[in-house]
Amino acid sequence: MTDEQLRALYERTLVDVHRYASKLCGGDRSATEELVQETYLALVRHARANPTEEIGIGWLMLTCRHRFIDHERSRQRRQHRETVVALQRPVESDAPPDSGVLGALATLPVAQRTALVLRYVDDLPVDDVARAIGKSVRATESLLVRARTALRGRAELEWTDGRG
Repeated sequence: MTDEQLRALYERTLVDVHRYASKLCGGDRSATEELVQETYLALVRHARANPTEEIGIGWLMLTCRHRFIDHERSRQRRQHRETVVALQRPVESDAPPDSGVLGALATLPVAQRTALVLRYVDDLPVDDVARAIGKSVRATESLLVRARTALRGRAELEWTDGRG
């Protein structure tokens, strides 16, 4: 790909890649920007190494998801080494409070949010989600049940508080 083709691909896909990364990151602007930046950096490196290969939005989304999962695995290992219970903290986001599902999604623990996004946004089967997050299928199914319950509860609470 030429620099001009890379620039055109960037301009054509940035909004979609950013929106997807934001969902993965629960609306955290800083994490979203970092993930998008890493995705496009990977694009440039890949395009330079494989100049004749056609690259599109699918490649970018898959790369974005893989980068996010890599970050989450690293974060889990780091927390484990520090003897902190992995993935029990809700996400601290610098994003403004959001109403609706995205706002409720941002309040979920990272493991639950990741499983929900992979299952319902990426439409992956449960066994693929389990492989991606490094858990058994049964543990992933349980995680998804807890995540859906928590998400439903947060959405209902928001509705009864008069914000929905």
